[in-house]
Amino acid sequence: MTETTQDTTAVGARTAVVRGLKTLTCPDEGGTKQHSYEDFLEKIYNHVMISWHWGKDIGHVIKQGQDPEIKEPEDLSSADEAKKWKIRLWEQEIDRYGNRIEALKGNKEALYSLVIESLSPMIKSKLKGKQGFSKAEEDTNPTWLLTQLEDIMVRFEEIKPKLMAIDDQMHRIMNLRQGDSTNEEFVKLVAKELKVYEKHGGEFLWGMKQRKDVETRLKDALEKYLDLNGVIMPDDMINEQTRIIKKQLREEIAATAIIKRADKKRYGNLQIQMKNSYLMGNDMYPTSVADVLRILDNYEKEWPSSTKPQVNDNNSEKKRTGVAFTLSQGGAKMNYLRGTNNSFYPAITCNTCGIKGHYQSHCPACDKEGAKIEEEEKKAAEATVEKESTDHIFCNDKLVTDVHVVTDGEGLRLYSSGGHIDSIQKGKFGDFSVWFNSQSLANILSLSQVVEKYRVTLDTLV
Repeated sequence: MTETTQDTTAVGARTAVVRGLKTLTCPDEGGTKQHSYEDFLEKIYNHVMISWHWGKDIGHVIKQGQDPEIKEPEDLSSADEAKKWKIRLWEQEIDRYGNRIEALKGNKEALYSLVIESLSPMIKSKLKGKQGFSKAEEDTNPTWLLTQLEDIMVRFEEIKPKLMAIDDQMHRIMNLRQGDSTNEEFVKLVAKELKVYEKHGGEFLWGMKQRKDVETRLKDALEKYLDLNGVIMPDDMINEQTRIIKKQLREEIAATAIIKRADKKRYGNLQIQMKNSYLMGNDMYPTSVADVLRILDNYEKEWPSSTKPQVNDNNSEKKRTGVAFTLSQGGAKMNYLRGTNNSFYPAITCNTCGIKGHYQSHCPACDKEGAKIEEEEKKAAEATVEKESTDHIFCNDKLVTDVHVVTDGEGLRLYSSGGHIDSIQKGKFGDFSVWFNSQSLANILSLSQVVEKYRVTLDTLV
């Protein structure tokens, strides 16, 4: 993202200089992260709320994606029409209403211009290819613009059948993991992905149980209203009550999705406690996103990671399992390899490749018939540690687990003497989070990141 300074010509007399606002770039341009898009909107939101007349209304458009409901003034009663001061107040109210409506119209045009001028050429090109662009440009419609912009930033674009795109979005949500993200960042990410899915594919995980829950809760509400008021609930109140119940159920679904995908290192014990409590008839699962955030922010482990009780065993060094590295000219050769069935036996040495970690029947260096793979193919079953590399990247899907498309807009561009490749998938190699791209020429671990978790030694005789 590059910093820009906007002028006031596009928005008339409104102040359009948004300090610190940077040109927004999409993930295809080098890996703009999701939070960069959120920062982009937040800067514009704060600016218009403070600097523009009736900024609260246009702020509502940015946050909610729709116009605010502006209530029309009611006509004076016959009795009030006879009072001059009542008439005067009513006329002032009419003027304020008209000014507010006119300000919203002008602010929407100004917001459209401000946003469109702060986008990279690639995003503008993508927008021009969207259905409805000409109409939106003619109407200077910021609601359409922000909706399409959000789809671009999360890679939900109309370059494939809609059902396929919806399925991809479902896959992204199912593969979300908190990792090292803060609780607030992760909650926002899940909420954003759910919003994208619901906009295109309907209510997330909404099925027979939820429909039955709506009927049951609405029935209870109607009975309580009848008992308290002696009359049947009016239709408009029924509609509003139904809307509230559905919102509560969507909150429960979102809360479940978040707590399930929370970082297991930090909240694994909590997740197990909730499962066991439910098994014993005590449902401890949160029912709203606010509850999830409160629980995660205040949850205390039984013991901190750094003070977890240690077993005093003189042979602990022998029992430790992991990955060992020995430096050589070509990098660092892996002494252990996981089997093709995802098994790992650190004490077993394969008779085919001579590397520990798997049996011959599941050797990554053999094909399905058990024949030994040629040397170049075998290299793809090994990993090297490179001091020049700043990130881990693997090409062999047999060495990594949980391969998924990143959902925060992040990407990796790997440069080599032969050019560069872009990667948008990640996976797990042991306790390392690694980039994955089947087109990569090798499985590479970054030395600078390896030494953060393991002690690396040099053997000059190798």
